[in-house]
Amino acid sequence: MPDAQQAAAGILSDPGHDGPGYDPGPGVMTRLGRLVPGGAARALGRLGLLAAALAAWQYLPGSEGRFWISDPISIGSVLLGWIADGTLLRNILATLEVMTAGYAVGCVCGIGLGLLFGLVRPLDTVLSPFVFAAYSLPKIALIPLLIILYGIGFESKFVLVTLVVSFMLFSSTVDGIRNIDRDLVQALRLMGATQDEILRKVLLPAIRPWIFTSMRIAVNTAFSNTLLAELLAANSGIGFLIITYSNQYDAAGTYAAVLVLVAVSVVLTELLSQVERYMSV
Repeated sequence: MPDAQQAAAGILSDPGHDGPGYDPGPGVMTRLGRLVPGGAARALGRLGLLAAALAAWQYLPGSEGRFWISDPISIGSVLLGWIADGTLLRNILATLEVMTAGYAVGCVCGIGLGLLFGLVRPLDTVLSPFVFAAYSLPKIALIPLLIILYGIGFESKFVLVTLVVSFMLFSSTVDGIRNIDRDLVQALRLMGATQDEILRKVLLPAIRPWIFTSMRIAVNTAFSNTLLAELLAANSGIGFLIITYSNQYDAAGTYAAVLVLVAVSVVLTELLSQVERYMSV
């Protein structure tokens, strides 16, 4: 028995075995983490997960060739066909053209009208109720009227996006002006400040956060309303691709169009984040 106890104690004290004197060293994941940087490891993990999901979708029994869910190879073939014949680029540009044009004109009109209403009190008092009543109207209700007036081309979608963005920027600009400290403005006037100086040194800096926040939100709103108009009636654009292939019960084409929509949304979101980061520096 003493010999057995000594043997057991030797094993426990042996650094090659578990016990008080045992140092296991870094684990497998720790050693891998030392070999692969953290960002690269996360990217590899996400790619591996995505590859596993696509493989399961493609090769699980009964998934290949299903009418309703299609499969990754068929969807990839559709995307490659669109790239080859220019369909993909043409429709992405059509959507971005409407969105950017409507967004730019809407920002200019909304900020300009907001400044006008905020600075000219009688105009704000008389017309603001009508403006905000129009703002409360669901913009989707305007699409049939805009189609009657302008057709299903660029103009109807452009007018819709411009109206939506204009109302957003108008509301934010007016609210920003209304929240300016009136006592500060009055004190500056008593000290001899001109209206131009008050505008440049007080009013514009005070409403800048309101405007920038509204402009950031308006990017997603402009994109959503462009897509909505394309889904209802259009002859080009990402939404047009989705509704066209959906009406034909073409699952591969519909999934491919939705995938394009997701990719464009991710790119727009990342660009917006970069712009915000740059402006906050």
